[in-house]
Amino acid sequence: MGRRRKRRVKQVRRVFKPTRYFQCPVCNSLTLTIDFRKHNEPGKKIAVVRCGTCGLYCERVVPEMFERVDVYNIITDLAYDGRIGEECSVEGEGVEEAEGVEEEG
Repeated sequence: MGRRRKRRVKQVRRVFKPTRYFQCPVCNSLTLTIDFRKHNEPGKKIAVVRCGTCGLYCERVVPEMFERVDVYNIITDLAYDGRIGEECSVEGEGVEEAEGVEEEG
């Protein structure tokens, strides 16, 4: 005679995934992405910051050990200090309507 077979409960381990999207300090939407590119200088890399909603675009040279969160902190500090327009470009900023052009309709 055999015994009943015990059921083993498998434990699910959750893997922490780093966040891909951040909250934009200009428009407060959750569409800010930070990507990295290689830089010619050793020990450095280029961080490319883009917002899909407001068109914020910024490139900064950062140390090799910086991660996305570190670059996000730099961008939010610039925004809270009011220097985001000096260091980065925001789509729609500085765009003026052409004079003498009338809309039809």
